[in-house]
Amino acid sequence: MKKQQTPDEIERIQQAILDREVEEELQKERLLNFWNKYRFLIIGGVIAIVATVGGTQMYHSWYNKVRLTESNLFEQAAVSNAKGEKETALSNLNLLSETAKTDYKYLAELKKAGIFLSDNKKEEALKTLKAVFETKNAPQALKNIALLSYIGHQVETGNSDELLLLLNPLLKQNSAYFAAAIELKTALLLKQNKKEEAVQTLQGALLNPNLTPNTTDRINMLLSGM
Repeated sequence: MKKQQTPDEIERIQQAILDREVEEELQKERLLNFWNKYRFLIIGGVIAIVATVGGTQMYHSWYNKVRLTESNLFEQAAVSNAKGEKETALSNLNLLSETAKTDYKYLAELKKAGIFLSDNKKEEALKTLKAVFETKNAPQALKNIALLSYIGHQVETGNSDELLLLLNPLLKQNSAYFAAAIELKTALLLKQNKKEEAVQTLQGALLNPNLTPNTTDRINMLLSGM
């Protein structure tokens, strides 16, 4: 049998309902006042978010189109070079270097350096490589490749001390270019007749836990021949 509520209980329930209705009205009023006070900021914020999202999508769409165009131009240059049409290749690469909005700007410079080297234009090649690794906004990976190539083509003729100094950033154990940097350092030390230091460099490199088996084998081969 359902228990009958007393007058006091009924009054408390009615009061609770009234309190809730009052609170809801106050909440509506607070929200309305808040909206009236900050509506322009809120609307502006929403518009900014929409504009940002829309702008980002438009940017990615534009970037992908540009990248595809530049990729095609780079490929054309590579094909022309393979056919022996170096003037055409260099013309396309120069166009990329001057107008590209993506990383193909720097890839074009690296390709140009390769063409210069194949034509025995070493001075032009080194100047081009140096410009890449000294460019602040160039991707770090491409800067490192340019630097290794720049040093590698001067082992016999360049200033060893200067080249070793340039090589230092790539000699960190976690560097993706550690193995190549170690081999170049070894070659530069041997050029300076510092065989003992070269051996120590290779032995120290073997302690790097990040070495691949192939790199370990290559370093051991270098050590065995010294």
